[in-house]
Amino acid sequence: MKSKHQWLNSCLIFLFLCSSICNAQTENDSIDVRNSPSVFYGNRLSTHPLGILSSRTDHNFQTETAQKISLAITLASGNVWLPYVKAYQPLNEEDLHHMRSLDWNDRDYFYDQENSPSKASSFQADGVFRFYQIRLNLPLSEKHELKINARAFTLDEGKVPWSLLTSDQLIEWFHSNISGGEDPFARRIYGLDQAYMNFLDEDGKTLEINKGQFTFSGIDLVYNHYPHFKGLRKHNIHTNFGIQLGTNVSRFNPSLDLEFHTSLVKRIELNKRRELRLGMGLSAFYQNLLRFGEGVELRNKKALFSSEFLLNYIIPTKKNGYFSLALSYYLQSSYNRRQDFETLVLTGERFVSHWHYSISHLYKVLSANYLVFSYAKGLFAYAVYLREDFSVDNAPDAQVGIGLKVSFK
Repeated sequence: MKSKHQWLNSCLIFLFLCSSICNAQTENDSIDVRNSPSVFYGNRLSTHPLGILSSRTDHNFQTETAQKISLAITLASGNVWLPYVKAYQPLNEEDLHHMRSLDWNDRDYFYDQENSPSKASSFQADGVFRFYQIRLNLPLSEKHELKINARAFTLDEGKVPWSLLTSDQLIEWFHSNISGGEDPFARRIYGLDQAYMNFLDEDGKTLEINKGQFTFSGIDLVYNHYPHFKGLRKHNIHTNFGIQLGTNVSRFNPSLDLEFHTSLVKRIELNKRRELRLGMGLSAFYQNLLRFGEGVELRNKKALFSSEFLLNYIIPTKKNGYFSLALSYYLQSSYNRRQDFETLVLTGERFVSHWHYSISHLYKVLSANYLVFSYAKGLFAYAVYLREDFSVDNAPDAQVGIGLKVSFK
């Protein structure tokens, strides 16, 4: 309930800011849409080890349909650290009642793992997951566009110089010398520069990713509609609605997903044609509409919801170019049903207080902060970003991304 209230409060604050600014502007203050840049943010999806196997979409903060066909390529690298944790979900009513009466941190001391009936799962992942996306953007008309995404990922140790900001060495140096203390997540105990992933679902099916393994995860078809609501546009407020159909082709998750999304962007004209944008995006994602094979149960919820709040400062340049600096705050609902955590029994090595996060983070709302810098000139646009997980679920911890978009005449 607390997370729902946080989302509601954030939405209300955003809408209040927009309405206040609208009242301060008149119709004569409206910005010329034709001279306002379409900002390239790159693909900012997280490299969560379970998320990268499903169809997902960025929140769309564009205000207009693109004027040209474009091709965008994005590479994201995220450091994931999830030491081995095993979980038991009791099946008989007596055990459920007993576990519910205990603090989650004490349940494994009072639960008979060998003889009590239960559903068991486990999760561990370590390394730098690199997520690749190629996107073809096809404008259909003034209000309609189609996007086609191809996505894949790899896993490696994340050694320097190939991973300057996401390597174990740099992250632990930062913890030891700047913030966090000496080895706060027990990385050094397990060993630095590792690369592996192993996930066991409650049905006994295993997902295993090895170092250097390339996985083509799927193709997405995205349709976006940009309605021109006169009542909103006279206050420089733009909306869009979209639907995404994702085909997952890996042997771990052969399935079809469906996602709906919408965004609202308020544009504020500053001096010298500079612009400030406030954005809010919402999405609903439904997995496994169709199954093409057995696969692994990546989560026990059919639907995931997300929201994102954007603050973007834009400086236009010559030849339809721009400099852009953006900050955003992202929220996603839990992968698993949160009420199941009330009876879940977690076991693992208790070297540090965060020992349980490999599985416990799957039962809570996830959040992240983004810093995105973009630059465009002529037919080319570039974006780099930093994603940081301040809730320290480490899935991923630090993530960086770089993107290139080429528009065609």
